[in-house]
Amino acid sequence: MLLKIRLRLFLLLFAGVTFCLSGKANDFADNSFLIGQLTPAEYKNNRLFDFIKANNWTGIELTVSSDQKEIRLQNSSVSFSDILEKIELLLQEEESKIIPVFINYSGNVHILDSVINASNLSDQIFYLPQGERWPSIEYLVQANRRVIFFVEGELQNESRILHRSSNYSLEIGASQITPNSAILKRESNINKELFIIRNFDRLPTGVSTSQVNRNLYPEYINFLLESWTKYGKKPNFLFVEKSIYNFGFIIEQLNSFEAVKGQVRTVGKNLERVFWKNAETLITGGKFSFPIRGGEEMILTPFVPGFRLTPSQLTITAEMVKPEQYSIIATPLDLNRGLMASFHFENELADMVNPERNFDGNGYTFSQDIDRGSVLRLPENANVNLGHPELYDLPNSSFTISCFVKFIDILEFGDNAILGNDEQGYRRGLHLVLRSGHPYFGLWANDFMSDELLESNHWYHLTWRYILETGQQAIFVNGQYVGGSDGHPPYSGTNDIFIGSALSGGASLRGYIDNLYIWNRPLGNEEISRLALDEEIIYESTEKPSALLSTTTIVAILASVAFVFLIFIFVLLRKMNARKHSILVNQPETPTKNQIQLFGEFRAINNNNEDVTDLFTPKVRELFIYTLVQNLKNGIGAPIPDVNETLWYGLDDKKVANNRAVTLNKLRKILAHFDKVEITSQNGYLQLSVSENFFCDYVEAFKLCKIPQGMTRQQLQLFFHLVKKGRLLKGVDWSWLDDIRGFTGNQVIDNLLKLASDYKKENKPKEVEKVSQRILDYDDLSEEALYLQIWALQKANNSHLAKFNFESFCARYQKTMGEPFSMKFKEFTHHYADQL
Repeated sequence: MLLKIRLRLFLLLFAGVTFCLSGKANDFADNSFLIGQLTPAEYKNNRLFDFIKANNWTGIELTVSSDQKEIRLQNSSVSFSDILEKIELLLQEEESKIIPVFINYSGNVHILDSVINASNLSDQIFYLPQGERWPSIEYLVQANRRVIFFVEGELQNESRILHRSSNYSLEIGASQITPNSAILKRESNINKELFIIRNFDRLPTGVSTSQVNRNLYPEYINFLLESWTKYGKKPNFLFVEKSIYNFGFIIEQLNSFEAVKGQVRTVGKNLERVFWKNAETLITGGKFSFPIRGGEEMILTPFVPGFRLTPSQLTITAEMVKPEQYSIIATPLDLNRGLMASFHFENELADMVNPERNFDGNGYTFSQDIDRGSVLRLPENANVNLGHPELYDLPNSSFTISCFVKFIDILEFGDNAILGNDEQGYRRGLHLVLRSGHPYFGLWANDFMSDELLESNHWYHLTWRYILETGQQAIFVNGQYVGGSDGHPPYSGTNDIFIGSALSGGASLRGYIDNLYIWNRPLGNEEISRLALDEEIIYESTEKPSALLSTTTIVAILASVAFVFLIFIFVLLRKMNARKHSILVNQPETPTKNQIQLFGEFRAINNNNEDVTDLFTPKVRELFIYTLVQNLKNGIGAPIPDVNETLWYGLDDKKVANNRAVTLNKLRKILAHFDKVEITSQNGYLQLSVSENFFCDYVEAFKLCKIPQGMTRQQLQLFFHLVKKGRLLKGVDWSWLDDIRGFTGNQVIDNLLKLASDYKKENKPKEVEKVSQRILDYDDLSEEALYLQIWALQKANNSHLAKFNFESFCARYQKTMGEPFSMKFKEFTHHYADQL
């Protein structure tokens, strides 16, 4: 008996080890299963059970009903107990097989429990309490807990062996687009570890699932990869009903893609929601997983309102050795970070952040409130002018606005205005109001209204938050999220904004307001909760770094003396290098201080090695890049009239001059923390001067492109290193940038084709694949780059992925050009084999 037990344990351990060595992800939540529907006909002909026997990573979906005597397969006399016996036989025949079973059932779940517990499967069931993490595949196999039951329907009571699907899985459908709002409306959806895709067999491809063939593989695989990327979870369960026999190829194809996995953590826990500055990703929980397509470089930039993330960006390439899991640490920001205005209304209209500013208004008074002390009173037709929205970085930016407010008279059919302007037009008319008593976030035909209903003569803390990257408008009442929606384009108005006034119709506050704050960043939920508790904000002057420098000048001078020798050595090496090359190009180092990155997503790191990307608000960023580009093009600078016309088109001269002065002042304050990077106004031009220690990838790439005789091999490799992070200023949409992007894109394609061809001649498939992927990022219909990528994959014995990439290319070609691609796979590879 003891020998039998030891033998069984050995077999289980061997099965588990084999599982790990096969290349499959070890965690249960990192695996995918194809789920087929068990109908009375399928039970009778045994076809589904035969398919599951022959194919791992498969599972069962069935609907059962109960009467007084027994539980049966719906619309049949098949006993549920008989089905459980067949599942047990499948587990006995292969001791490494794991089978998820999804049961549709309505009624007392204890009856279902009793039938399962009475079966021989009872000691092979795995159950995971909510809140715990799914175990490894190896554990499930060794512990012989290899059947996992999920249940859904109108259930009575709670089960200890059946998982309610909705409690454990994020769920979308493939037959129609799942609205983002349906996913985002419940925060608990985001952090669920498992991912279900329903109706996968009904993906709208225009072809019946019975006719699925290799030409359609890319459509199904791309949908899975896009869904995986969008939600940061690998699809775990693909429901294909009775079409399971046509989709045997899916799991193997999906598993051929590597994954980048990690977590974003604060003290002792994963964060609940993580946003990403990647257009393909909607939102993830604190735990994330993303697929890597062959040869591509992935740049991941997470952000969480209210936190600083370290590292702020992950760069992953296919050839690099990746850790099993990346760890990103979230550190809470100070409430004063990004604070643009603070009004306490202590018997004066004073902005504590900008005390030099003056404000005027009509009909306002100050009042002593029994609860809050001195507050601003704004009856009907009273208001205070806060000036141009650029002063607060509101246009085309994330922002948060919060205040305490008490309404004397809430209009039943109308608006009580807290903050707004009198401008009309899409995205231009700001109105943060109560509409018939409901908190309202309005940007003119680009609005959201909460269901929350407020009452007169009560103090409320109200917060409006806009997140540029997701387009989310959110409203908070007394620190609690009461609703929001995503996909809204940003505010772009230019008229002055007012407290107590909004819309041309003349909406008024009709009440009291206190502690009005404006930030140029989205606050986190926890920060907003703290504000509702009246947490005091400690102010820091925007000039603090300069003031600090002035108090430590002597120390700084002494410290600089200690580095004189090192600086001398550094300059000497620079000069020696300059003698060797006709064009001096800085070698990029990542990460490094004192640099600004324009390829991929904009990123800025100051001289203290601090990531200050967020300080470059959209208009400040645009002014810096426009000035930089013009300096490179003509060597003189950016003509101020051109700056005015390009960045502030349509505004009158007075407003343009004011906006340019404000934006330029902000930019200079930021650049003061870089090593000798300055913008000056001379002879009608904005001129940018930088030191040798400053690095910008675009500047260096521009120098290389200007070499008259073309780049050497070493310079081509450097050029690739500069541009491999992605398109120039990914996610930025400025019309004046189109010509610059066109020039840069052509240079990237032409020069990288030269480099890839050289690598091919040297039989270096890994390098060819990396470079060809970058070319396809710029021109996804480049036949030369596609051939080079296919050549590299075939050299790596990955013909499966090579054909998949070709089929994906053909699908893109037909969609773009309106006609099928003219060559088949073999014809295509033979055609280009002699040309490249």
